[in-house]
Amino acid sequence: MNAYLYAAIGTCTQARPDAKTDNQTEIIQTWDDCMCAVAFGISPEDAQKQFEAWLNQQPPGENPIAVVVHKIAGAAFIDRLLTESGNMPLDWPRILPQMDSLLQAMPVDDFEQGYWVDVDEVVQPGKLSFSAGTLESDVPEDVRSGLNWAADRKFFFVVSVLTPPPRSKMPGDETGEEIDDGGEARDEAARLTDLCGTFPMACDKEAVALVQARNSVVAGWLWRTYAAKTPLAAHQIRIDPWPGTVVSPND
Repeated sequence: MNAYLYAAIGTCTQARPDAKTDNQTEIIQTWDDCMCAVAFGISPEDAQKQFEAWLNQQPPGENPIAVVVHKIAGAAFIDRLLTESGNMPLDWPRILPQMDSLLQAMPVDDFEQGYWVDVDEVVQPGKLSFSAGTLESDVPEDVRSGLNWAADRKFFFVVSVLTPPPRSKMPGDETGEEIDDGGEARDEAARLTDLCGTFPMACDKEAVALVQARNSVVAGWLWRTYAAKTPLAAHQIRIDPWPGTVVSPND
């Protein structure tokens, strides 16, 4: 079974109790959201079907939520777990219980893990530190001081390798095709662009990696080191916590 990270941007609508009337009446509420999860399947199509079914699950005991999906972005995990002591094959049945235990024992404050760090700025391709040990001294003090550097405390990170944005058209790029300048299509494209800015987890991705490291900077360094001689070496990355799974890899 292969693992895939999916993220969907959707507009949700639900009838909810109106606090202004002591919850005696209901009002229709609408909001935009990003739903993320890992799905396992024999193919991307199989895994995405499971993810889409998960999107349509309804909360028990509540009014149904109608979801209009604007975009689904997905990518496959590489088949290695990247760690500070070396890379190893991903054994999901073994790793998932380990992650669940770690997440349950973890305090709510995740500041020292470093999700707030702009890892693309701190860990740049072509300027990689020699080792995870020397990396600490290469990180600016205002970033370094807020991170966990204890080697005996490790966390799991999801590293997404982002698809480069489309090349802007230059003069002379015209293909002769008639351009639809309808305002509705432009408005929808602009809205989707805005939603992707609000929910960057739904940006298009080339690949995803599971990394175990002491902080997000080390996680980014491990990915950059792994990908240094591949076509993905210079791609932008983002780092997120584990989002949970749709189904078990054994299901």
